[in-house]
Amino acid sequence: MFVVVMGAGRVGFLVSKMLESEGHDVTIIESNKEKAKELANLINGLVINGDATNQSVLEEANIKQADAFAALTGQDDANLLACILAKHLNPNITTILRVSNIKNKQVFEQVEDLKKYFDYVVSPEEMAANYIFRTIVTPGFDRVMLPKEGAEIVQFSINSENDISEKLVKELGLPRDSLIVAVYDEKGNLIIPSGETKLPKKGQVIIFARDKALEEIKKIFEKKRE
Repeated sequence: MFVVVMGAGRVGFLVSKMLESEGHDVTIIESNKEKAKELANLINGLVINGDATNQSVLEEANIKQADAFAALTGQDDANLLACILAKHLNPNITTILRVSNIKNKQVFEQVEDLKKYFDYVVSPEEMAANYIFRTIVTPGFDRVMLPKEGAEIVQFSINSENDISEKLVKELGLPRDSLIVAVYDEKGNLIIPSGETKLPKKGQVIIFARDKALEEIKKIFEKKRE
């Protein structure tokens, strides 16, 4: 996959490095000359010093051949304009719009005339705030959050001290709106469980659940044997 990234801040740089580590081709457009020069020594892809809201700069980045465009600066208006321009130059490109202002995110998602220009709207600030909030309210989980659905995928480790160790899934008394989707034993073997599945003495359990069910799940999984 060929991806053009707008912005070489913390988010843009990390995303670019992750893409490269998975074998994807990345071109970064960065407006700050010094930052662009520094970045050229840190990634394998092309780094262009320029303004991604300028058509000629996007064309220099080969936007017409790109599979995806990620506008990841901290400036919402510039990100939006760049996505509109990228879609204009390459109607088949997938655009990812970063917004920092939550009010802007709501507007961008609701205005139909704008939605055609971007495929995904992400807000690292909102995601971080939600993650911190959920960690404060229900700590103790490794989690992947699905804020739009009001749900999370959480991981819980078990050992012989846990009351649920070696119990059948159907015996756990899990709350509604929750489901064990995977179980790993201590050797890392994957089990897709049913109600008759016996949990290992030691391992990990992956659970998909709505936020409101997590507190009860936490009590069940943290209960110790008497």
